[in-house]
Amino acid sequence: MKLLIFAESGVSMTSFIRRTLSSTLAIAAVSTSLFGSIAVLPALALPPEQIEAKLTNVPAYVLGTEQGLLLLPTGQSAESDPGLYVFLSEEQAKGFVAKAAEANPEFAATIEIKLTSLEKLYKESQTRTEQPLRLIYIPEESEANQAAQLNAEYKGGVPLFYAQFEDGSLAPVEENGKPTFPMFFSYNDLNLILNELGQRNPEARAAISIGVLPLEFVIAEMQTREEEMFNQIRLLPDSEVIQNINNGQS
Repeated sequence: MKLLIFAESGVSMTSFIRRTLSSTLAIAAVSTSLFGSIAVLPALALPPEQIEAKLTNVPAYVLGTEQGLLLLPTGQSAESDPGLYVFLSEEQAKGFVAKAAEANPEFAATIEIKLTSLEKLYKESQTRTEQPLRLIYIPEESEANQAAQLNAEYKGGVPLFYAQFEDGSLAPVEENGKPTFPMFFSYNDLNLILNELGQRNPEARAAISIGVLPLEFVIAEMQTREEEMFNQIRLLPDSEVIQNINNGQS
């Protein structure tokens, strides 16, 4: 695997999740006034640099060859518009290459799996004007199945899981004295914290459920919607993926 662009801050993602959520979700669950005060704040759609910043620490894997990035058909036909497939784990990318090897071993042997970040990919897609780069986000099968179980209206895309109140509004947590809305690429990461919350405060846990939205939808909303909430969203990558990256670099 060739490392392109990604640097972990050195903070354990699992410990961050526990430290941030465990201490604040119980408070948020019994008082929804915080969300109400946030929702009415005036705001503009996020500028590109702010969207990029939210994607900085989310690792992604793409396919390439010695000639550069590998663009593949995005539809059933080989003549369909090409796009760059974006995977959220190395195992997922390896599985794709393994299937390609069954159909064309010689071609698959030339494919390299490259590690980058969603921030770099988003920036590249926004700066290419003459020949736009189309990003095709490939969801993890297990996460997509979990999303479908949570929400029958989920129709695909990379799922983002979040804690929500009974009315469907996102449950805020406090980080550095400011409210944020964590959204998780891993259902298990969020569910672990909620289970721990339930052991300490069953009443607070009962007021919270897990919601899901596609990453593609969230990014599109950030680009167009005038909602302060989108400025306060924090995307949290799969802690297992982060751990695997750290282990590979050590």
